[in-house]
Amino acid sequence: MDFLKQFAIPVKGLLDGSHQYEFRLEDEFFKHFEASPIDRAQLVVKLNLDKQVDLLVINLNIKGFIPTSCDRCLADIQLPIDKSYKLVVKRAEGLSDDPDLVHLAPDAHELAFGELLYDYACLSVPLIKRFDCSSLAEPPCNLEVLKYIQKEEKTKERNPIWDELKKLKTN
Repeated sequence: MDFLKQFAIPVKGLLDGSHQYEFRLEDEFFKHFEASPIDRAQLVVKLNLDKQVDLLVINLNIKGFIPTSCDRCLADIQLPIDKSYKLVVKRAEGLSDDPDLVHLAPDAHELAFGELLYDYACLSVPLIKRFDCSSLAEPPCNLEVLKYIQKEEKTKERNPIWDELKKLKTN
């Protein structure tokens, strides 16, 4: 059995109205995608599908965490993820130019949602992997690295050329 088959949503025979689904995206899910930027994760996708005559409106929320290294202090962190997306699926042939619109063949029985979930999970990861951990009881920060960064910021020389260029800035 194809692993991603469990992430398919049956659309043939689905009654009009709102339908809820929940998917778990964990380590095994991301192993099925070559060169995935996410190795490990514990994400829950809550998906609300509103079926209309020739249209599916899908709202999904991705919540959980991804174990990674902090880009600021290099400590191992649990990067929190909480993102929402809206997707429209239209019954039509061909491909759509709009990234938020997916065409589904009129004779299709199900919507293979595995790759879409993967794409949205990858989009949920911020480019800079860090978060405000000051509210945590035990922040995971590498204090030695942070002290070094603060020391370097204090001793950084000011370049007078930049001050002159700032004067040229017009309002």
